[in-house]
Amino acid sequence: MGVSRAPGSAVHLGAGALSGMTSCVLLQPFDLLKTRVQQGQQGQQGQSAPRAARSVIGTVRAVVSSEGVLGLWRGTLPSLMRNAPGTSLYFYFLSQTRAACLGLERWASGDRTRAALGPTSNMAAGASSRALAGFILMPGTVLKVQCESNLNRGAGIAAAARRIWRNGGVRGFFVGAVPTAIRDAPYAGLYLLLYESIKRQERALAHSRDLLLPETAVTMVAGVAAGLLASYITQPFDMVKTRMQLRPQEYRSVAQSFAKIYRDEAVAGFFRGISLRVLRKGIQASLVFTLYEWVLRASSSGDRGAPAKLAA
Repeated sequence: MGVSRAPGSAVHLGAGALSGMTSCVLLQPFDLLKTRVQQGQQGQQGQSAPRAARSVIGTVRAVVSSEGVLGLWRGTLPSLMRNAPGTSLYFYFLSQTRAACLGLERWASGDRTRAALGPTSNMAAGASSRALAGFILMPGTVLKVQCESNLNRGAGIAAAARRIWRNGGVRGFFVGAVPTAIRDAPYAGLYLLLYESIKRQERALAHSRDLLLPETAVTMVAGVAAGLLASYITQPFDMVKTRMQLRPQEYRSVAQSFAKIYRDEAVAGFFRGISLRVLRKGIQASLVFTLYEWVLRASSSGDRGAPAKLAA
């Protein structure tokens, strides 16, 4: 048996990019439908959208009837431009942040052999890594939302970029940065905390019953469960982010957007599209972390069945 070695930075970047690209292409219809449902009362060219178009099933029918089945994958290119490097950067920052947190925990506890992060450090590492990666790639997020919407149907990436620049300059590419960070940082922190906790409980349960669970099954179940829970908690910020990016003249700040959505649509307005986001996030999180940890294990020599170095 060879000696196991920790994956390098290039492996973390490559594993993140692969997992981000795969999940992005497979799950783009969920993202497009969520954006269409969340965009609210304004349809194409400012017209009022039919009530049916504001439901999930009605939105699917509207997209397929007007744009064909492939219309469900509209916005895939900007999604790839955003999510592949975004996931890659996130996992790179996560590996660096967790290594730094582990060093601090070893120093604080005096235990130089400590191998696993505590819950607080996991949450802090996940939140800070996601916030940093999200801010760097915020222009891609704004373009992605614009291309997924039907407010300017038919416009490509270049046209969307020109429109954003014309309406807001450089600041236009960072519209919604605050609610995105408020959504993504807690989501990533909660997700990582729940993900690692659920994995430990799965392994403990399997050990107590003398069961041998494949590592892929452990990560997939933990990924889905953590993604579902974290998505529900952070959903209101996702709604505010989408409205600010699609209709910045109406939704001008985080506080004003929260107040306007509550005044116009009550509490239920914050959870428009929740089923789509929860399904997408749960499946995406499972795919992304399972692929990521599989690549890390495959890149390490020795025991390929051992958990990834930073997954404990």
